[in-house]
Amino acid sequence: MNAEQPAHLNIADFFLDARVREGRGERTALITDAGRLSYREVQALANRYANVLSSAGVVPEQRVIIALPDGPDYVAALFGVLKIGAVVV
Repeated sequence: MNAEQPAHLNIADFFLDARVREGRGERTALITDAGRLSYREVQALANRYANVLSSAGVVPEQRVIIALPDGPDYVAALFGVLKIGAVVV
């Protein structure tokens, strides 16, 4: 098999940002006890986490622990870490 490999793959882009670019930003991305969040809402939260981490000096391939309970903030933090190329541990 001779599959074409992308030059760059960011899993946050693949699962989150691409949905928004495709016009699916208002579709449900997460369902929690508190309600639903769209791809666009999760993307906005993830971007905030990514910006905070970058501002704090986190660089690609650096390990980051997410000490949050399960929920929207955990998911957004996970995507935020992945957006900047860091590694969740």
